[in-house]
Amino acid sequence: MSIDKRPKAVLMILDGMGLNEDPKSSATTAEQMPYVHSLMQQYGYARLHASGTPVGLDEGKAGNSEVGHLTIGAGKVLLSSLARVREGYHSGDWEQSSAWEHSDFSKPLHVAGLLSDAGVHAHWETLIMAADLGIKKGFPIVYIHALLDGTDSQAGTAPKMLAELQQAIKDNDSDKIVLASVMGRKWSADRAENWDLTEYCRDALMDRIESKEFSSKNLEQHLANSPSEADFPPASLPDGMPVGADETLILTNHRADRISQLAKVMNNECHVIAMVELKHEATPIEDVFFPTLPINGGLIDVLKEQGFRTTRLSEQCKFPHVTYFINGMQTDETAKGIEVPTIPDAEILGNPLMSITQLTTEMQKVMADDSGGQVLIVNVPNLDQVGHQGSLEAAGQAGTAVDNLVKKVV
Repeated sequence: MSIDKRPKAVLMILDGMGLNEDPKSSATTAEQMPYVHSLMQQYGYARLHASGTPVGLDEGKAGNSEVGHLTIGAGKVLLSSLARVREGYHSGDWEQSSAWEHSDFSKPLHVAGLLSDAGVHAHWETLIMAADLGIKKGFPIVYIHALLDGTDSQAGTAPKMLAELQQAIKDNDSDKIVLASVMGRKWSADRAENWDLTEYCRDALMDRIESKEFSSKNLEQHLANSPSEADFPPASLPDGMPVGADETLILTNHRADRISQLAKVMNNECHVIAMVELKHEATPIEDVFFPTLPINGGLIDVLKEQGFRTTRLSEQCKFPHVTYFINGMQTDETAKGIEVPTIPDAEILGNPLMSITQLTTEMQKVMADDSGGQVLIVNVPNLDQVGHQGSLEAAGQAGTAVDNLVKKVV
């Protein structure tokens, strides 16, 4: 098969854009995005499912950027990380993992992860699974450190999920599992190398900063005065204990990007076991329960086999998605293509345009440069990132900005 490699192709991922029949609850209507809709009418389009079982998630579960880019890159349905974790728990594979072997079983086990029902970065049930296996493996006691969500999970749902977690601990019928501390995800979830946030989370987990005693009343008061539980300050429970030096800490997040920094700083203090392979070489592969299973034969492999070079471009917040995730989690140099230096993350609140002007300029440079590669893969993150703020007006402004970018590029 002969392919003319001179013309460029652009794969533009309008992250967060969806088709909604109700214009009153949509930020991507023909009114906000007239040019994109005109292209759809002129050239046709396909409506794809991006959530639930069509992308390897539980029935009814919302999709997310990681799943979306993996599926685009693979061209087939993949088993999600959360599904692998659950399957491993019930099959016994997780319990038999060699990652347990490097722990000191005479000391307490600590389990920390996102208290979420969304399943995007983590699921609260995984905290219980890890604690249950810890007791079965012989640890004398397990302390759970809950990191409240309010971003992937609906804001304000932390009290309900904490109640479910505590009931699950009770149902486990073991006095060896104890809820030790609670704090918002803000300090554990940074992925832009703001190490001061990560180090604050470390210090909170290790009782190096002053924290209040947790109470439901304090959490309710916080939610009454804050957009979500994501920035709830660290609080400890009476029977809990902080993470101690040389003790084992399991981080139950099953997505790598938002827990890697915490793993890296905690690994200097204690023995960290991760659910999945992490960035920043944060955890040795022998301390990972579910190592990455690279996806072969996907989009990037096909382009590479046909002699095409690829250029990847996005703001920093989505750069892993157009490299690591769309590559099928392959990390070797040949899979990376050409990487334009990432555009720093823009302030999102009150700024629906983010860095779209700079992104447009960089796209135009790549398209005009004959040496830049024949295929440009770009993520335009505005609708996703601004949409997380929960403002339809701001999301509509983001939609208009994205529409203008598409028009300039086309």
